[in-house]
Amino acid sequence: MSGKVQNHFKILLAQKEAKEGRRIQYDEIKTKTGMAMSTISAWSTNRINRYDADTIAALCSYFGCTVGDLIVFER
Repeated sequence: MSGKVQNHFKILLAQKEAKEGRRIQYDEIKTKTGMAMSTISAWSTNRINRYDADTIAALCSYFGCTVGDLIVFER
């Protein structure tokens, strides 16, 4: 069984932007989640090697989603 873990950060961000009718800057995400800009950048480009529980909780809270909405296993 082959596949890989992907995150839907960009998808969730696009959905939030559409719902709120505005463009969201990474600086806003940084301010509201307390995440480092480098971490936000890594999530946005799907370059995550380790999934930190606090980061996942912060992003799920920010996007109003579940872990399964944020992180998926794709075959």
